[in-house]
Amino acid sequence: MIMKHKNKSRILSVILLLSLFVVLGIVLAPRFLVRSKVVQSFQNSAKAQKIAELQARMAQIVNKEDEEYKAVRQEFCDLSARPEAERAKAVANIREFLHGIYPAVSKEFEPVFLCSRFNGKPDESGTDYNNSASEFYEAENHSFEVDPKTNYIIGVGDAERIKRTDPLPNYDYSGRYSTPEELKQVAERFLIDHKDILGVDIAKMTYKFEGTKPGNFFMFWEDKNVSVTKEHEVCGDVDKQWEGAYQNTQGVWCIKMKSTNYQRIDITITNGGQIIIYRNNINDLDKL
Repeated sequence: MIMKHKNKSRILSVILLLSLFVVLGIVLAPRFLVRSKVVQSFQNSAKAQKIAELQARMAQIVNKEDEEYKAVRQEFCDLSARPEAERAKAVANIREFLHGIYPAVSKEFEPVFLCSRFNGKPDESGTDYNNSASEFYEAENHSFEVDPKTNYIIGVGDAERIKRTDPLPNYDYSGRYSTPEELKQVAERFLIDHKDILGVDIAKMTYKFEGTKPGNFFMFWEDKNVSVTKEHEVCGDVDKQWEGAYQNTQGVWCIKMKSTNYQRIDITITNGGQIIIYRNNINDLDKL
């Protein structure tokens, strides 16, 4: 009986101790959470203040080619960027794209992060520095735009050239293909093989060939199921007899019209079968 009593006492002690831990957790957890939020808020506030200072310095420098401006802007870009670990997937996607258009190259490509764009505004005029709208990189004389929310590549083109003598990407104009249909198949194969880094499904899209210039072919795919419809004002060449026509404050006849923009994938491909321009307008639909 004495042994059973001792065991029962031990069990009760353990239960009381566990209960104490639970109570302490309930009491202290909110305090730790509040403290964490205060620290994060302070860090964000300090970051925003530093970014505002950098913006003010950039605005004061008239010559944007000045080395001081470039250094300040680079500091702004680094401070407002996602952590490097979060950008790793974007870098991997860019490497895959490059290996796709340079299949014979075995070396490891090294994309370089440039800067971010915020709230759909140009680099240094955004406001939410914890929520970038897009990121820009360069590699092999190509420029890349990435959606930081998904790490999908949404734009590819030439890297910025400061001087006309700056190198261009190594384009393939071998003339391996000569008809739009051949190059459509090449582009389709690329889009399908690399859909995981582009985030598009051309099976749901409608293809259209736009035309050609020496060595280059232009085509696009459009998704009628992804769209934004906006109303806009047209003034000037408007007949006052038209239904809904009205005069603005300057006395000019106007009418309100609606337009619909669809998701669209634009591609420029060389006669060697190399995609040199890629553009997915999905993040810009609201701005079109």
